[in-house]
Amino acid sequence: MTNNILSIVLITQLFLLGTVAGAAELHEGILGYRWGESVSRSAELSKLGEKGEVIYYTKPGETYTIGDVSTENVIYGFYQDQLFGVYLNIDSIEVYDKLLNHLKSLYGLPATKTRIDNSLVYKWKQKNIIIKLKADEPIRKMKLAFYYQPLSSQLNAQQWEELDTSSFRFVPIEKDKKPEKLILFEF
Repeated sequence: MTNNILSIVLITQLFLLGTVAGAAELHEGILGYRWGESVSRSAELSKLGEKGEVIYYTKPGETYTIGDVSTENVIYGFYQDQLFGVYLNIDSIEVYDKLLNHLKSLYGLPATKTRIDNSLVYKWKQKNIIIKLKADEPIRKMKLAFYYQPLSSQLNAQQWEELDTSSFRFVPIEKDKKPEKLILFEF
């Protein structure tokens, strides 16, 4: 009886150790790349394109497996020459559902957000990593994204600061005219 209890305790500890080790790996980096690392340390990556200070890369022939799903559609995002995001494009609703179930089993129930454009975002936070599973129904695109929060929050703040607010109109009432309807906020 004591040996059975000892065996159960050891198996449980090994399982927990493996789970913590997996979480620590994601905290440090992904697919052998460390968060915040310069692209110059990754000569095997090929440039896909850029938008502002973000440059996107891929590694031809690379496959990433999460749960029982494998994909070759891996894109790396570098902000100010530091790895801040990894994106996995998803090709089918079946793969999307498998990923959702796998992520729920690893990280629990996600925060859920439906955007105005009918896109759906599931979000998990693990230490300084944000995991987002996105489905944009109108354009039929799905992706899984991993963001390194210390860099992605800097990027988000910069995008907010660069937002052109001159095109916003608040309360468009002309002087000495009575409006037919009152629009409080318009882009």
